[in-house]
Amino acid sequence: MDIIAILRQKIHLLDSGEYSSGLKATLSHIETAYRHLMRGQKDADQTAFTDAVYRTNQAFEGAIKEAYRVLTKKNPENVRPYDIESHFSKSETFRRRVLDQFTNYRKEWRNPSTHDYKLDFNDSEAFLAIVSVTAFSCLLLDEITQKLAHDKEVAAVQEIAENVRCEAGAVDANLLTRIVETLKIYFLRHTNGQVEKGTAAQWLGSVNGFLAAIIPDATITADAPLGTEKLHVTADLLVERGSERVIVEIKNRINILTYKSVIDQVEHLMLTSGINDGVIFFLPTILSAGKIHETEKILFDGNGRLRTIGPVAISHGAQTDSRRPPDAAQ
Repeated sequence: MDIIAILRQKIHLLDSGEYSSGLKATLSHIETAYRHLMRGQKDADQTAFTDAVYRTNQAFEGAIKEAYRVLTKKNPENVRPYDIESHFSKSETFRRRVLDQFTNYRKEWRNPSTHDYKLDFNDSEAFLAIVSVTAFSCLLLDEITQKLAHDKEVAAVQEIAENVRCEAGAVDANLLTRIVETLKIYFLRHTNGQVEKGTAAQWLGSVNGFLAAIIPDATITADAPLGTEKLHVTADLLVERGSERVIVEIKNRINILTYKSVIDQVEHLMLTSGINDGVIFFLPTILSAGKIHETEKILFDGNGRLRTIGPVAISHGAQTDSRRPPDAAQ
């Protein structure tokens, strides 16, 4: 796997913005670090490995600066790197997996090399630093991509949001119904979208932004943790309003061979979290899609509902399920 190529592609797919030059510089630092690593291995030059780590440090600072620009909508130019790092450490802006990579890089590479000018690194350490900062940057690009897609969708629908709310049904409907009806409208608005132009992070941010614009009284969390830290159970979206909670899982394409496992996956999320309502939303990435198919499965002795929305009919099999979510979570 060429993770530098993956990072390069993630940057390439972003729309141009103030963040573009900084992200390209971040990529350049990582590519240069890799060349230092190759030079050190080829020429047996120990100093090249340390040069590689210092380049990854510059990539790290560049990545978090541009993330700060996008995620906080503030100019990072006059903000110290320390203050930006402190912000991300304390603000809970990063999702768990991104924060873990952020913390690991600071602890293992950034802080030791910054505070000890006599430190040298070998080829294995340089290699690990490059992999670590590249993986972190890839995850950070997903965060940036989601935020940009979210904000773009909110801006696009802002002027017609009230009309869309009326089209989606009464505002006093239960949260599951409002989400389902809103997603149907999203589906029709995007039914001609080219799947090649949408990454998973872009679609997630876009759907998140549309729901946020149309259901402003709900709280929406992307990549929402549903289980303990040990379980690492997450939902694409968790939508909450008062005591109502709905899991939304977003899928790109329907695969007739695997859709049953998708249904089982979401049922497991509901069972694990104690959330009774869920939605599986297949994106309108079949270009000829013009009709919406909706299916409902009743779960947990009639207390749970799983809705599926997609461009083709999906069979849930049996329409009832006797499994109950954990009592403590009800």
